[in-house]
Amino acid sequence: MLSWEYPPHVVGGLGRHVFHLSKTLSSKGVEVQVLTFTDGSSPSEEVIDGVKVVRVNPYSLRYPDFTSWIHGLNLLMVDRALKLRTFDLIHVHDWLTATSGIALKHIMRKPLIATIHSTELGRRGGSLKNEHERHIHEIEWLLSYEAWRVVCCSRYMVGEVSKFLGCPLDKIVQIPNGYAPNSFPPPAPISRREYARDDERIVLYVGRLVYEKGPHLLLEAASKLRRNDLKFIFVGDGSMKPYLVELSSRLGISDKVYFLGHVPDDVLHALYRFATVAIFPSLYEPFGIVALEAMGLGVPIIVSSVGGLDEIVQHGYNGLKFHSGSSSALAEAINKLVDDPGLCRRLSENARGNLALFTWDRAADETIKLYEQVIGEYQSGSWKPGV
Repeated sequence: MLSWEYPPHVVGGLGRHVFHLSKTLSSKGVEVQVLTFTDGSSPSEEVIDGVKVVRVNPYSLRYPDFTSWIHGLNLLMVDRALKLRTFDLIHVHDWLTATSGIALKHIMRKPLIATIHSTELGRRGGSLKNEHERHIHEIEWLLSYEAWRVVCCSRYMVGEVSKFLGCPLDKIVQIPNGYAPNSFPPPAPISRREYARDDERIVLYVGRLVYEKGPHLLLEAASKLRRNDLKFIFVGDGSMKPYLVELSSRLGISDKVYFLGHVPDDVLHALYRFATVAIFPSLYEPFGIVALEAMGLGVPIIVSSVGGLDEIVQHGYNGLKFHSGSSSALAEAINKLVDDPGLCRRLSENARGNLALFTWDRAADETIKLYEQVIGEYQSGSWKPGV
């Protein structure tokens, strides 16, 4: 399994996905070797929960930009993979490890499976504006073409991969992400008063501070609410942070907003416990593992009616939904929820009961079924080493 993200180097949902899927596969008897990167602060080889994790260090060379860095990482991955124990198939995640996976497929004559977590066209709102974005899109197309099967996490992503990458529907398999109930350590021993007054309720945002995640919509909603009894806490980092800090000041709500950046999982667990509501206002969201985490910790959620979030949340039953992109609709939803403790309680109770549909055990079982199907097709065919 090839992934640019893996603990302790986790940027977003992709890293969590690969971590939980690989260790659950291992617990079911699948021998998994994960090839990923290190910046020198983590071991080059170790075994985590039965998974052999092998890391290469792309920082050993200099690169002019992120895309070049990714291609350098892939070259190192190919070199290292050829020294690993033999394997039955190759499983890559997104364009970030596509070129190494494709190269290994042809060098080793082994079947390639690709999980596409998001697409460049989706992230960019359906329009590619420069050569960098077009380059990523072309790699995504090539990956979907070269893969024996393509895995998507939601119906929304099945449609997107089919439409944007021209991938035949009978080549795509939908396997939803899971939720790991024990993935968080015990909450940190911190005081709620570090973040809010006793008379203030906490509205929590967790996610990268980038446009497609919609953090600006929450600030705009906060300015429309004009309430003194709410504190808005943003957990996460990203390129949009300077703009968001300036926007909160311009809207006159900087005293009601905290930008905490990345926090350890025990602190995040404590913040979830403090929160009255968690908000996920994405403009683009292929799935939304973070929403499952909030639901699992008993926090009522408000999400935009887009992508995978629209499939996870049933409005008024296990969360509230608002029209994607509308800060006014988001403000209305926040008002409705924070002023109705009974609704908060019902939503969180229903959400916890609904999580049985999203388990890593189920995701691993469906992945094993896919692996066995692909290996069976491979073994019965003529495309093998030396043929």
